[in-house]
Amino acid sequence: MEETPLIDWSSEQSHVILNPRLPDEDRVRLERLAARFDLPAHVWIATSGTTGALKLLALSKRALLASAAAVNERLDATKADAWCSVLPSFHVGGLGIHARAYLTGGRLSSMSWSPKAFAAADATLASLVPAQVHDLVTARLTPPKRMRAVLVGGGAFDDGLCKQARELDWPVLPTYGMSECCSTISVCDVLLPHLEARREDNGRLAFRGASLFSGYATEDGFVDPKVDGWFVSDDIGEIDGRTLRIHGRLGEIVKIGGESVDLGRLDRILDSVRGGVDAAIVAVSDERLGNVIHLATTADDATEIVERFNAQVLPFERIRSVRLVAEIPRTALQKLMRSRLRDTLERR
Repeated sequence: MEETPLIDWSSEQSHVILNPRLPDEDRVRLERLAARFDLPAHVWIATSGTTGALKLLALSKRALLASAAAVNERLDATKADAWCSVLPSFHVGGLGIHARAYLTGGRLSSMSWSPKAFAAADATLASLVPAQVHDLVTARLTPPKRMRAVLVGGGAFDDGLCKQARELDWPVLPTYGMSECCSTISVCDVLLPHLEARREDNGRLAFRGASLFSGYATEDGFVDPKVDGWFVSDDIGEIDGRTLRIHGRLGEIVKIGGESVDLGRLDRILDSVRGGVDAAIVAVSDERLGNVIHLATTADDATEIVERFNAQVLPFERIRSVRLVAEIPRTALQKLMRSRLRDTLERR
């Protein structure tokens, strides 16, 4: 169906856009929190990252449109393009699609995620998360004839999965972004022109530019963590001119027997071997080694996954235990909520 306008982008009106599945108590608390601060022409969204702790972000319409304009320029998007939205509008990934279509005047249609329906959509542009690309590849679906670019973000996009998608003729473009920058920061490792980036001494990446968020609303007041316009992220990476390479997140590097292990890298290996099985890697505390790797899965038998995974990693990175769970906690964009999963496993 064609999407009705979500936001009046030209007005001073502000909006609070929350996940409709939020418990009423959380919804009321966040709406009251946003109402405490008089910020005209803003969009408030809640983000939990991968920790599960909700934060309320203030994104100005100007910042959202700056991000959208940069993406449109990168894609040469025009009024003739049709966007297909399968991402929720209460996340910047979905919200950004609305802003891009508004700027070009192009058609926007939205649908619930269905691989077969998406593969038949009358669209030229779209944004997906890696889990959705995984669904398309697993089902061996090919793209609609008019589809010319699919941005893939919201999490690490494995090179192998990217290759498989392209072999099926999906025009996928790996992206990197975050809520605090109103979505997309780089496309195919190239920084978009509206942003500056630098690497801090500890390896964390910092960003400055027109699409930066205004701040966080907290019970203690409004907090703007930027310093001289720079926002320091928890992401670790390298910068070479306008080339941006992401290595992982602060907190995703754990020590196992004195060796540094990047859980993000292990995630990508798992994604390449797990097929359609829902599973996740977790570093669980261990008295002797500091941490050990466990596999959480909803499958009764994960023997083949463990064998294939262990064949591709170093000895200290191998899966030591398989833990059966009812579900793998993920955000609405299918990001693994590793902290919540770890806490569940360690309480058992």
